[in-house]
Amino acid sequence: MVRSPGGSFIVPPKTASPDWRFSVISPSPRPRLYHSSAILLTDGRILVGGSNPHICYNFTNVEYPTDLSMESFSLPYLSQEYDPIRPQILSLVEKIGNGDNLFWLSFKVQDYLTAYVLSVRNMVAPSFTTHSFSMNQRMVSLKIIGVTSVAPPTYGLIIAGPSTAEISQPGYYLLFVVHAGIPSSGMWVKIK
Repeated sequence: MVRSPGGSFIVPPKTASPDWRFSVISPSPRPRLYHSSAILLTDGRILVGGSNPHICYNFTNVEYPTDLSMESFSLPYLSQEYDPIRPQILSLVEKIGNGDNLFWLSFKVQDYLTAYVLSVRNMVAPSFTTHSFSMNQRMVSLKIIGVTSVAPPTYGLIIAGPSTAEISQPGYYLLFVVHAGIPSSGMWVKIK
């Protein structure tokens, strides 16, 4: 039985620079043990809930009772101080094909820096979670073919869809545009 469960979250560095290291940020006020779940929300927060380390649903008189509560967790990059460089997706096709099919996406960002800090690397499959494990979680990076300035602060991207069904199986994915390490809110797309 776990006597002091870890409640702290570890955040990876935003860049590959040797000066950046993983950092520990605020712990959860509740221990999340067996049968807990966490999912990524469209706005970038993480919804964490549940905990049941017991054979039965014990709510009292145990060190770690069954907990049916939920909490949302915000990472530092969701802070308002990053709003000027946070992209906002304006339009996106609803269905994307495999096989490097090209598609168009438009977004706006108040302080556009450069195409070198722009990516569509976070296309995330919705997870289903059991026993504290996310069985279907996957992240797919997409290749940006071109960036155009529509009329600042609006920009367009030509993006290649996933190369094969082995890379991204058909189904729904949350797509995020990332600018200078700061993600947009996600939008649902369907891989056909």
